[in-house]
Amino acid sequence: MNLAQSEGLISGYGNGRFGPDDPVTIGQAVTIVLRLMGYGEEDVGPFWPQDYLSKGTDLGLLEGVRTQADAAMTRGEAALLLYVMLQSNCKDGASYVEKLAHTTVSDAVLLQNDDTSPSGEVHTAQVYAGNSGLTWYTQDTALPDTLLNRRGTLLLNESGAVSGFLPDESTVRTLSLAEAKADRLVDESGANYTLSSAVTLVLDDTVTTYGEAWYELDGRETVTLYYSASGSVNLVTASETKRYDGAVLTGYYENVLPNASNPTSITLLGETYPVAEEGVSALAQFRVGDRITVSFNGSGEIVDACSPSERSAVMIGLVTETGNSCSVALSNGLTASGSCSDTTFAVGDLVRVSASSLGTLSLSQVSAGTSSAALQVAERTLGSTPLAEDVVLYDRVGKTHAVQITLEDLPVDSVPASDILYTAANSAGEIDVLVLDDVTGDAYTYGIFSSGTKTEGNGTMQVTNRTVAVENSAGLSQECLTGTAVPDGQVGGLVPSSDGRVAGLLVLEEVEDVSRSAFDGTDTVTLSGAAVPISDEVQVYNTDNGQWITLAQAKAYTDTFTVYYSGTLGTDAKVRVILTQSPS
Repeated sequence: MNLAQSEGLISGYGNGRFGPDDPVTIGQAVTIVLRLMGYGEEDVGPFWPQDYLSKGTDLGLLEGVRTQADAAMTRGEAALLLYVMLQSNCKDGASYVEKLAHTTVSDAVLLQNDDTSPSGEVHTAQVYAGNSGLTWYTQDTALPDTLLNRRGTLLLNESGAVSGFLPDESTVRTLSLAEAKADRLVDESGANYTLSSAVTLVLDDTVTTYGEAWYELDGRETVTLYYSASGSVNLVTASETKRYDGAVLTGYYENVLPNASNPTSITLLGETYPVAEEGVSALAQFRVGDRITVSFNGSGEIVDACSPSERSAVMIGLVTETGNSCSVALSNGLTASGSCSDTTFAVGDLVRVSASSLGTLSLSQVSAGTSSAALQVAERTLGSTPLAEDVVLYDRVGKTHAVQITLEDLPVDSVPASDILYTAANSAGEIDVLVLDDVTGDAYTYGIFSSGTKTEGNGTMQVTNRTVAVENSAGLSQECLTGTAVPDGQVGGLVPSSDGRVAGLLVLEEVEDVSRSAFDGTDTVTLSGAAVPISDEVQVYNTDNGQWITLAQAKAYTDTFTVYYSGTLGTDAKVRVILTQSPS
């Protein structure tokens, strides 16, 4: 306080008192910020606090902050005020953030905050910054993990070491990668993201383009897309190749190239896999037709092989193709394919897989009701049993198709046993598979309901039923039969059953007149005083032109929105759909 007074930032109550334990009012905070920016009474006016609030408003400092001068400032308002100040120009025209650093690096993406540089220096920050490419910086101040994969301004001290990082509000989206194609990426929900071949791709320590190296994304667990202000993707980064690390399959040895004594690739469960150098000798003891268990490294190469009597894999996954020939996307990221005599399974069903004979799969429905203990999310335990490091979670609505989720997706601290449908343990006794009963709401397809009717039958035996589908950025979903009248144009979520009926229907809660300043980037938005996370798959709709757009495009278009969320504010709410309101 003595330093602030000596620097002219505070002057107390005018009677020799400063009130260090008193709440800081908005009028006081704005005054301090303006003085930090170089503004004095001659620039603002003689009347306090009105002139200071007026100046702060003119400079855009009070976006998202109340304008009642005597109101006690909240921590959230203080954070907003300081964040805007850091991005603003001072009285002398210089950016305030530049006063905090010797130099700055703009448009920087923080890729690692504890990396080893090519020269061998440890604990460095790896940063990508456009034409500057990849650079490793020593850190005067270690940057927190929460800033990883964010784009913004990097602050450097006189020695060129990192002293801070100021994230901007550009849209960043991280996808769980299912497939990479020459013109697009497909995430695990089936959503497609079209990409130009000229988009910059940062892969490990290499900067290239998507067109030149898209195929090298195979084996990556996640990819991150960075959007420009116009809403187009201009940068893609990828996680390390750990996607298949430790994955295990048990099945029949179906084929080999060039020969069993020196295999470079083998076929197992309908898929062909490369063999790493360290896996050759282990595989050489087996021949085509044998039943074997194989282990993989992060890149999807086989590194070990043994008899199923030594180790046998528990294979669980989601059905992706049905019929006499079926495919299952396994929880370990690999795929099992083959002929299947049981055609009762539907796409999206969660099944246990085994190989019944050469080229043939046996599928069984994952049973329910096997847990008697609650899941403690922070402790990573099911009752007293620990979760495996690579635990796989699914969420499903009733007996419908499931979606794969992560522990971070769970909106609660504890999941009761009644909401746990299935568990499986690995050889160490750790829980490595969990199936939950509609805990996250992520199994729904969200958007705008489209209602109609469907007539079936002939002549006097015709029956007309109500139908409902959901429209969003992926188009119009499957049309489902429903016995409930759903208003056309209502906003919500839908889960279809395997027989084309509604298995789950959710009408979202609505908050109108939400200002742009209520959004904290693309992560959260404040609704009725509660910070609500925004779904990675949030659907954003421009009501003026009828187009589905990105959140960044919507925020550039208007400053007022209608926000729709699932769950309950203050507990498990999550924003699913956002509609623009016409500019005022």
